[in-house]
Amino acid sequence: MTRILRLAVLFVVSMFLQWWWSAHLSLWGLAPQILLVLTVCVAARLGAVAGMCYGFAWGLFLDVMRAQLFGANALALVLVGYGTGSARRQLDVVSLASQAMVVFLMTWAYFLVTGLCGLVFMRTFLWVGWQAFLFDPLYNCALVPFVALFWEALVGKP
Repeated sequence: MTRILRLAVLFVVSMFLQWWWSAHLSLWGLAPQILLVLTVCVAARLGAVAGMCYGFAWGLFLDVMRAQLFGANALALVLVGYGTGSARRQLDVVSLASQAMVVFLMTWAYFLVTGLCGLVFMRTFLWVGWQAFLFDPLYNCALVPFVALFWEALVGKP
């Protein structure tokens, strides 16, 4: 299977996993953002442009799933892809520990960007709630090793 086809399979399977996990496996209404973690993973391994492209497409999928403010998730994931891809020049963001740290920080940045988009376009800050703000970064960090294994199994070594 060629690399492009593997990346296309990664794209589609990850959207299905995000939908399935958030619909069927959420604990107390909380589920990790698989697509955010994968955006960090793609940007860490392939660069800022690939991370931004995948983040934009995955963000549009999230915007369609939760029709609250269309485009906010796409913008937030584009910025996550850009930030991670830009940081890879100075940091080793491929290692699991540093990638978990980047995912932790990018989760809060993601919440902040979507909230500010709501403030600008809806005149109300889109607050995710204290539970999600405190526990989602931890869920996302716990997901990093599994996403790395998923990446290696589907796409190959970085």
